[in-house]
Amino acid sequence: MQKLQSALIAIILLCVTFSSCKKEINYHPEWDLSSMSGKVDGVLLQCSMASAGFFTDGGKTTAQILGSKGEFGFNLLIDDFKGVGTYSISDRNIGTYLTNVSGTGTFMGFEKGTVKITSYTADKNITGTFEFEAENFSNSTKKTITEGKFSINLVPVKIPETTNSTANLKAKVDGIPQSFTAEANLIASPVGNIMTIIGVNGEKNLSLGIFEYKGVGVYEFKKGLGQGDYAQDRTPSGSFTDTETGKITVTSVTSTTIKGTFEFVAPNQDSRINTKRTITDGTFEMKYTKL
Repeated sequence: MQKLQSALIAIILLCVTFSSCKKEINYHPEWDLSSMSGKVDGVLLQCSMASAGFFTDGGKTTAQILGSKGEFGFNLLIDDFKGVGTYSISDRNIGTYLTNVSGTGTFMGFEKGTVKITSYTADKNITGTFEFEAENFSNSTKKTITEGKFSINLVPVKIPETTNSTANLKAKVDGIPQSFTAEANLIASPVGNIMTIIGVNGEKNLSLGIFEYKGVGVYEFKKGLGQGDYAQDRTPSGSFTDTETGKITVTSVTSTTIKGTFEFVAPNQDSRINTKRTITDGTFEMKYTKL
């Protein structure tokens, strides 16, 4: 159960982050060089955005391939990625179909299916195909995904920073003040309510996740109640995540707004790189949407 919760939380956070990128605050036409599609019970879903990420921990690389169209999308997770080859869907390699970003719209495949990587060049491109059977654990309904394919451009896109007056998420990163335009979403899921706050500025991204959200209070990462992510760019070595040392404090909340503070120390997602980012003096104040 704990593994399912961890996988579900990771997928929800990533999908909310990814779907936010399509909006005006952080969209650039260069991203349309990538594509992903598949049939869901025989009906074609052509994603409008697609992306891939690679993270190394303990010498093992995890690949994540994601495509979305609105709130619908695919998410492929390969636990021990080694490049070109065929990977069976299992409790380690997961295929997911989403009809919305809440847990009730999540269909996960752990047993039947494959992901085939037909070509891969680091920092350039990755292509392949996929098929799998997935189940919704909220109501036991199932979906069959067939004829899936993807072609992802991995060349980092340089995006200029802005000095947007709409900045509603601020923090010091290693002592240097930074600001972001952010969106917040309250998501009902099988593992409890999750509040996500996604901020972007150019290539930089700062994201907060509050698990078991109950309004005003302190959410400590070491208790499994929060997570902080910071990306300084879109390269594989530019992402940092903390699930152990930080905390998010919600100081004020209404039915539509949320306000608070945060701090965390995030090591590089690639464990071979001994770097970290220290986030201090974090503040947020914004409206949120219930999903």
